[in-house]
Amino acid sequence: MFGIEPIPQRPLRRGNVKDMGTETVEMGGEKVLDDIKHELGEVHNSSVPLEISLGIALTLAGLLIWPSLIFGLVLTVHAIYRWITEDAAMWEDRPTPKADEWGHASWAMIWIILTEAIIFASFFAFWFWARWHTVNWENAVGGSWPADGIEHNMVLVTVNTLILLTSGFTGHKALHALKEDDVAKSKLLIRVTALLGLIFLSIQIYEYLHAGFLWGDHAYGTAFFSLTGLHGLHVLVGVISFVIVCQLVSRGYYTKDRNDSFQAVTWYWHFVDVVWILLYLIVYLEVI
Repeated sequence: MFGIEPIPQRPLRRGNVKDMGTETVEMGGEKVLDDIKHELGEVHNSSVPLEISLGIALTLAGLLIWPSLIFGLVLTVHAIYRWITEDAAMWEDRPTPKADEWGHASWAMIWIILTEAIIFASFFAFWFWARWHTVNWENAVGGSWPADGIEHNMVLVTVNTLILLTSGFTGHKALHALKEDDVAKSKLLIRVTALLGLIFLSIQIYEYLHAGFLWGDHAYGTAFFSLTGLHGLHVLVGVISFVIVCQLVSRGYYTKDRNDSFQAVTWYWHFVDVVWILLYLIVYLEVI
């Protein structure tokens, strides 16, 4: 109508998008500026968000129907593996971050840690409410806090605490080894970190089996297993993340210049350490 015809859209192929840049098209004596902006490595179709949402929902449903917990955990682990695998496959199309510059993964982890802190705060709030309710309300189930007959193996718990804190140190050193281009040392420290995390979980399971009470016996049991179990779930996620990180380092996806999501995982692990210190002080030592 005005001497300008619409430009037919051409399919963008992975191999030639980088060389297109900005095209200028002349039609009817007028120039039409067509800016082609295609962010490779960012936008893609994936069913992972749906899978991980379903996995988390089934995991939480396991609090009521325990077989759902198994299916939920398996689905969540598989979704996390797919998520990281899909993301790593697109790294070659992304610009290399500048030295010591936070990338998307680091900023995303900041928000994840903030939301997780809110979740743990709500569980700690339940702990203090349940304690107040048990101690101050007449005829409350349990009668005291902790309930009568409950004695934690503090030697075992203290050793487990040292194991988890040591894993935080090894995870931190693993990242710095990679930044110094010492891949072999980094992989060794990552494996040690994951192993220490598994040992921590094994000891926690042993503690559960010999606790002498169940989470449905009284308010203390509910609060104890809920709070420590939530933390244990986060430890499991961290161990899985370090196993995947080790694979990515071995395959050369992570380098001394490209390690943003590795850094994000170590931040997450430090957060897990800090939460456990609070658990150790509040739940086991009862300093508050």
